[in-house]
Amino acid sequence: MRLVHLSDLHLGFRAYLETERGWNVRERDLAGAFRWALQETVRLEPDLVLITGDVFDQPSPPSTAFLTIHRGVTHLRAHLPAVPILVIAGERDTPRNPADPGPVAVLDALPGVEAAAGAPRAVRFRGFGLHALLLPFRSVAHPPYPEVKPDKGARWNILLVRGHPTDLESAIPVDPADWSYVGIGGSHRQQAWAPNVWAAGALERPLLCPWREATEEKGFLSFDLESGEAEFHPVQGRPVMDLAPVRVAREDPEAGTRRLRELLQGVPGGIEGKIVRVRLRGDVLTPNEGIQQGLLDAIRRRSTHLEVHVDHAESERAAVGDRVVAAMQELVLPDHPPIPLLAKSGSAGVTLLTSRSEAERVEILKRLLGGPAKSSLTGRIALHPGPPEDSLARALWGGDADPEVLLRSVMPLLGSSPSESTGVILDDDLLASPRVDDEIEIGIPEMERELTGHRADWVEASGDLEVAALGWAQERQDADSKLQAYRDRASELRVRMRTLENEKERSTCPTCGRTLGVEFQKLLETLRGEWENVVQDGRWWKRRREQLDEKPEELRKLEEQVLRLQVRVEEAAERLERMRGEEVAMGRSVGVGDSAEKMASPAHPNLSLTDPGLRHVLRRTGSLLSRITEGQLVGVRLAGSLRVVTAEGHVRDALGFETAALSLAMRLALWIHARGAGVRVGSLLVGELHETHSYPLFRGALEVLRDPERCGAPVLLVAPPSILEIEPEAFDLVVEVSTDGQGRQELIQTPLGQPSIGLQARSSTVRA
Repeated sequence: MRLVHLSDLHLGFRAYLETERGWNVRERDLAGAFRWALQETVRLEPDLVLITGDVFDQPSPPSTAFLTIHRGVTHLRAHLPAVPILVIAGERDTPRNPADPGPVAVLDALPGVEAAAGAPRAVRFRGFGLHALLLPFRSVAHPPYPEVKPDKGARWNILLVRGHPTDLESAIPVDPADWSYVGIGGSHRQQAWAPNVWAAGALERPLLCPWREATEEKGFLSFDLESGEAEFHPVQGRPVMDLAPVRVAREDPEAGTRRLRELLQGVPGGIEGKIVRVRLRGDVLTPNEGIQQGLLDAIRRRSTHLEVHVDHAESERAAVGDRVVAAMQELVLPDHPPIPLLAKSGSAGVTLLTSRSEAERVEILKRLLGGPAKSSLTGRIALHPGPPEDSLARALWGGDADPEVLLRSVMPLLGSSPSESTGVILDDDLLASPRVDDEIEIGIPEMERELTGHRADWVEASGDLEVAALGWAQERQDADSKLQAYRDRASELRVRMRTLENEKERSTCPTCGRTLGVEFQKLLETLRGEWENVVQDGRWWKRRREQLDEKPEELRKLEEQVLRLQVRVEEAAERLERMRGEEVAMGRSVGVGDSAEKMASPAHPNLSLTDPGLRHVLRRTGSLLSRITEGQLVGVRLAGSLRVVTAEGHVRDALGFETAALSLAMRLALWIHARGAGVRVGSLLVGELHETHSYPLFRGALEVLRDPERCGAPVLLVAPPSILEIEPEAFDLVVEVSTDGQGRQELIQTPLGQPSIGLQARSSTVRA
């Protein structure tokens, strides 16, 4: 009795903006991995197929996901008509509404499929002597847990369940000795907790940040119930490449460009069609300060997706005293047991506080921040302990919706002092003041247009150069591969000819093994003719490889053109900065209203790019912003105000949902900066997303908030309930403000996260 175990298909998963033949490229990748796994399943000819949850990436999957699963099941039924398919629902494809069975329930209508989406289900196959217990996510999400018992009269007992093994006493009790096989879903990594207890892992990498799993092999399992032997079958997904960090410097972007180009040339098979991450280290705010934009554009065109991260420097930390804020927070109501919202300090987790009413969410946020609330219920909500009283801790804990206001209020407290340089100054009154020199007012716009034109020409030429350079490198690599292949083939033929010449009539046929006799001479002549052709072709490829050692004339001309344009850009940029510095100096000397007083006031601090603490925060903000927006935005700049930098190198104001992304990235960057400086803010209240309905922002933000390296703090998130359809396993607890038919409001709390499975080996517990 042999079974095949698949899990975490995540059909309908979408990421990035790239499309292929009308499909989102990542959705197509996961669908392709599923089809390939089914083809291998047909080849293995199992007696049973198991799918342990997260068949779909969300409870309302796109029609393309249904099309993929329908075609897959039809393919299996056509080739393995007698093989049953057992399916359970996971966290992702289980709706919150218990009355909604979800998309997995639909699969039960397909021929040969036995699916469980809500309640536990036992399935028996008399012909096999098989009993299978299906425990979908909804049945084990929280106590009371269903009874987990095998059928003692069955020859084979199989358990399908979602969760992670643990030694907690409150976990779902499972004794591996009672079961022939326990298939666990929920882990993207293939692993075993007992000889017959396995997680098959995911078929691909359904993450916005697939580099976390870049070294993990993906695939599915086959298991022989009689012998107890398991075999892992890898599935080849889209290649994921995380390049080694590149050290860069603002003073010499050409050096960083050369280093990155050398790394790319050493990539086996090139970067075409791969998901690529480039990490830069150095004192730069945006990628194009350390790497020429043309090279980044060329990589982006040739790869499926590119993300560029600028890592912070450990030495850039402000030195301030410790400020400690208690981490434990409880939501309290009169005559209502306190609801613990946040874990203890040092642990990470996300609690969602939500309401279906957007106005209610706004009121909740105001109340939690200590402001007045109109709603009868939210007016009674309170946090214990309340918002921090320390000004720095309060700003970091609850934040301000305007990232510029937040930056002004926090940075001086973190040890970044105002600078007297003529760098870029961020001050609304000064920036809005009338200019006193008409010549400067006319000259700066003209200079900006000239710089924009030079930069556009340089970017275009740099892109042409990088395409040509990468093409030249690819040609050399292809020539090397071809030459080596011909050499290997010639060596193989030479060995075979020598064997025939030595053994003659005693030689055996390499195909059927019979003795050749007098026929060996014909085979020898055939091999000699093939060897001569291989040698001739190999000589041609050798000459071709020698020709490619010399840089093409077209490439040299492009390099000269890019160098000339780069000089023009640098000269224009220097003139523009000089003019801006003169303008700022004139504004200071003349004075406009009370700007000078406000600039010196602690409530309206100036921010200059010469402050190391500010550069550190902006660099960290850019890195977080890149992760939240899936690489669409790669950094932030101070250019009169806080502005975002696009992947193409353009500097502009944040648009739409980007404003919320910038606010969240800025506060997390400040919080991490404060933590490194000795400030201990034990938890975070995140409200930037409560009026946002952007799917990509939600997913990117959740990934950052759950990442212990980027956040690492307990988080109370105020957001719409629709966020639960994206990544329900991201939340440890959901507290919803609900209104019944009579208008009465109450708090409903629902614990989430993956269920715990206690693997009890009779008298002991096996710990994962």
